[in-house]
Formats: sequence, C-alpha cells, structure tokens
Amino acid sequence: MDKIRKIRSTVEKIQITLGTIFISIFLLTILLQIGSRVLKIAITWSEDVAKYSFIWAVFMGAAWAVANNQHFAFTALGDKLKGRKKIIYNIVIYAIMLIFTFSMLRYGVNVTQKFWNYKWPNVPQFTMGYVWISLPITGTTMTFYLIMHILENILILKEGGHEL
Repeated sequence: MDKIRKIRSTVEKIQITLGTIFISIFLLTILLQIGSRVLKIAITWSEDVAKYSFIWAVFMGAAWAVANNQHFAFTALGDKLKGRKKIIYNIVIYAIMLIFTFSMLRYGVNVTQKFWNYKWPNVPQFTMGYVWISLPITGTTMTFYLIMHILENILILKEGGHEL
C-alpha cells in the first residue's frame, strides 16, 4: 500500500502543478485581454487560450479535491454518523462517485476521439483534442483516488478501527 500511496502523491503533485500552470496561463491571458482592450489592440487567440486553460485548471483542481476529500458534498447525514457506520457510509459514497468518474473516463475518451482533429476557432494550429483529453485524464485520476479512499476505509474496518 505504501508504493501505491507514493504513486498517488506523485500523481497529485503533477495535477497540482498542471492546475497551477493552467490557472496562471488563464489569469495572464485575462490580464492581456484587459490590456488589449484598453489599448484597442486585437489579440484574437487570447480568448481561446483563456477558455481552454481554464477548463484544464478546473479539471485538475477537481481531481485534487477528490484526492483530498475537499470535493462538494452533502454532509447532513454523514456528519451524524460515527465509527463503523461512518466508514461504511464513506465507502458507499465513494462507490457512487465511482459511477460518475467511470462515466467521465468512458465518455471523455469518446469525446476526445470524436473531436480530436477539430481546430481551435482562433488558433487553428491547435486541435480540440488537447482540450478534451482533460476529461479522461481527470476521470482516470479521480477513479484512482476514489479506489484509494475505498481501500483505506476497508483497511480501517478490517483492523477493527472505528474512527477515521
């Protein structure tokens, strides 16, 4: 399990780095757009770069949130549970989330393949495949993180643990 945790840590660091790079590109491009409008200079490519870098930043951030249990959640029931019941509840929630991440992975691959050769509207040198591939990458890493959470909770149950 330690080897898998090390892999998880590495994947998480890569996603944090990518997310940081893409949100930085997004912010710099937005600042460039503001400056270009003030100076009345047309920079047509900036809209595409901002939009698609934001998509990557959001998906990398969403995967990080799943890895660290910081994702959006309804906690009314979970907050009332304790011990084994809470651990079992968490496993069920992670399993439900897996349905979503499997779908994200499966349909993300389909969308990426279908639109791989479509061109960016303002930067035709780039294809939409580079944007859409963020879906299966995020789906894969979210699935990995959720399986890790499930295994960690099962280990706690097997060891007779009652608390997380």
